[in-house]
Amino acid sequence: MTPRLAVAKEVAPLVAKLTLCSRSCPSDLLVSIKDKNPSVQVTHEPLDVSQLHDVRRFTTKHEATQFDWIVLTPGLLSMNGRTETKEGLDVNMCTHYNGRCVFQVHAGSRYAGQTESPSVRVLNVLGAVQGSPPDLNDLNLKRTFSIKRCAEATTMYSYVAFAERAPDASFIHATPGFAMDEFTTGWHLINQDAQEMPKTIYHTDELKDVVWKHALETIDGVMTQH
Repeated sequence: MTPRLAVAKEVAPLVAKLTLCSRSCPSDLLVSIKDKNPSVQVTHEPLDVSQLHDVRRFTTKHEATQFDWIVLTPGLLSMNGRTETKEGLDVNMCTHYNGRCVFQVHAGSRYAGQTESPSVRVLNVLGAVQGSPPDLNDLNLKRTFSIKRCAEATTMYSYVAFAERAPDASFIHATPGFAMDEFTTGWHLINQDAQEMPKTIYHTDELKDVVWKHALETIDGVMTQH
């Protein structure tokens, strides 16, 4: 069972409505979810997280939707080296970071200053407290791409800047697995056993700000394309 399906089945008994997003939908997927909770309203919406315009289309469509949870589990395993999407970004980096970033930017702007309870909870399932120091001269890895560097970069980039911009939301970065905690606000790094983990030595304010600025510039650059 993939982390995506496992999370969906864990969430199903806890919610009244569940929206699943992926490029395709197996014929038995919705039925298997309803087996966990026959009363849940479950739908599927096509979405390719490696295409930032497609992610923006989805977030724009749901601009007024009140989400309790946003769970990000898109994944891709490719050994083909750097493979650019039609938007000019690497498909691995888009799937594991840039596409997720658009979702989290949306959550930050949508829920900033929200006072009603509960606020949105964003669970990013990728690789908490992993990574290596980012190459500030090649954050998109256009010149220094490798599978290892891409994996380290995308996990390293996914951290605390989001929580600062939406203090009433809860951002959780988990190593693949589902975390059952108190859902308090802020930023939490969770391992596969749902235990909170400390930041790495590379999780500094300086690097955070540089990576955040670059992420926004990358997204804005893609969104200006037709």
